[in-house]
Amino acid sequence: MVGILYCLASIAIGTSIALYFPRFERIEEKLTLGLILGFTLTTWATFIYSLLLKTFNVQLIGCVSIIAILASSLLILHYPKTKYRLILKPSRTYLISLIIFAFLLSIANFNTIKFDSQGNLVAMQHCWGDYAMHISYIMHFSKDSTLALNHPLLANHNLAYPFFVDFLSAIMHKSGLDYVSSIVLINIVLSIGLVSIIYLFAREFSGLEICGLFVLLLFLFNGNFGFIFALGKDIKEIILPTTFYTKIDPKGLVWGNTLSALFLSQRSLLWGMPIAVLVYFILSKEFSALQNNGPLSRRNFLLAGILLGSLPLIHTPSFLVVGFVALFLLTCKFRRNWFYFGIPAALLALPQALYLLQEHALSRAHWFYPGWMLKSANPLFILLFWIYNLGMIFFLLIAGISLIEKRKLFFYIPFFAIFLLANFILIHPSDWDNAKYFLHWFFLSCVIAGFALANILNYTQRWKKPDRIFLVTILVSLSIFSGVIDYIYLNTVSFVLADKKSQNIAEWVRKNISSTSLILTSDTHNHPVSMLSGRNIVLGYRGWLWSHGYDYRGLEEDVEKIYRSADLGLIKKYEITHIVISPYEKELRPNLNLFLKSEYFREIYKTKLDQQLFRIFEVVY
Repeated sequence: MVGILYCLASIAIGTSIALYFPRFERIEEKLTLGLILGFTLTTWATFIYSLLLKTFNVQLIGCVSIIAILASSLLILHYPKTKYRLILKPSRTYLISLIIFAFLLSIANFNTIKFDSQGNLVAMQHCWGDYAMHISYIMHFSKDSTLALNHPLLANHNLAYPFFVDFLSAIMHKSGLDYVSSIVLINIVLSIGLVSIIYLFAREFSGLEICGLFVLLLFLFNGNFGFIFALGKDIKEIILPTTFYTKIDPKGLVWGNTLSALFLSQRSLLWGMPIAVLVYFILSKEFSALQNNGPLSRRNFLLAGILLGSLPLIHTPSFLVVGFVALFLLTCKFRRNWFYFGIPAALLALPQALYLLQEHALSRAHWFYPGWMLKSANPLFILLFWIYNLGMIFFLLIAGISLIEKRKLFFYIPFFAIFLLANFILIHPSDWDNAKYFLHWFFLSCVIAGFALANILNYTQRWKKPDRIFLVTILVSLSIFSGVIDYIYLNTVSFVLADKKSQNIAEWVRKNISSTSLILTSDTHNHPVSMLSGRNIVLGYRGWLWSHGYDYRGLEEDVEKIYRSADLGLIKKYEITHIVISPYEKELRPNLNLFLKSEYFREIYKTKLDQQLFRIFEVVY
């Protein structure tokens, strides 16, 4: 109940603030701004109050909700209805698009993670890896009545990672929802915001209503030439696919469908991208006003700066891209208004940046990495690589560039610069993570490609309407064919993250081991203790830690040594309280007899798991 109240309060405060931004004339614009801004404000308020008051409980969440509702009531009561224009009737195309795509994304979000008929925790393929990490963070935030910012998967380190979407889910979990529902609910809410702001930006940028629908299709269901490999099999493979067809690494297809490869698996992106597009939307409105010799809105620049400043702990790559785009546009076009944008952005972002950099999660060396996944500096090869990976969208982009007004094309320049930089500079240890930067370029490219489709549909000089509709249908179908196949596949296949036995183990740990404990386990990504118990472990899944920029080499060696020799000195060094020896630790080759016979270890839990014993030892100091 408190969680639902919190969601409603977030939307209420955001929407009531949106009333005071006259550039947002339409009701759908104000509601979209309200949803995105509202959750951003209330989550930040909850986070700051939790740190200041040193408490994180349902009472604090309820207080934030009530304050937000009271504040929104005051704003609505003092709203000057006669001063600001408000168009209350949304367009039919917008409503149809929102309903259809919100429904499709909701189905996918329900399938990201769920309990199957046997009670097993299962996840779709692209979520099976990272969702174990997200659950770990949610359980970590939810475990106590105080907010802990230490890294639950790495001893003696802070959580220098954009964790806000998991903190928001932890708010829902604290409010009474189970951890699966807290993930799915927030995913659906953020997906609705994403769909809406994509449509609104496309309409604003192009000036064409239908362009919003085309952009949603191209951006969220994008495909490439991967459908050729599906057609090479049989018709059944298209109706009931057995694999993905937008991302086939051995075939050179690495830019996958954005929904399956990025938005569903990268939870932080599901929040960061709507905020980013909202900032682009605001800047686009001001850009249009400037081109039409109209007055600029300082209030809008202030809002855009606040949104940018909120991003580092929500989604750091989006913060970097939006900052780059905004800096370019402010320098070239909005020099007199940089103060209203830059000051709030800097004041809000600087503390977050310093917090992230203290663990070197962002400060690893930037490597020259030409060609991205192609690993070639040859410009022709890079061009062919992207034609192959974008498919029909590439040709629609070229057509759109030739058709769109040159003054609007100026807006595309910083995005294309991001595309060039990401093709030659590796921002993170994992080369795949550059996809988070390409995504922003790809978004505006889809807007321009959608503009081309809208112009073809409206081209009345020579072609009759049925011919134009037929041509657009063919172009869209070729653009999203493999993306639709991927959507079908990802919603029909899931993998077990934790069976009932593993869930029972985690529940026992939650009930019987203190939340201040430090447990030694293997780094298996879906280990029941690290994923579901909410307890701190010494060293979690190294794939995540490596990609986030942590240096764990010395710790890695110490973990192996403890398991093989029961080294009490190392155990005391890290202040380890419990040690797990189970099938998950098999690769570490633990010396079980040393732990069983030593007076310093007391076996407190033992159960069968996969025909072997799952043991937990308490360290006796």
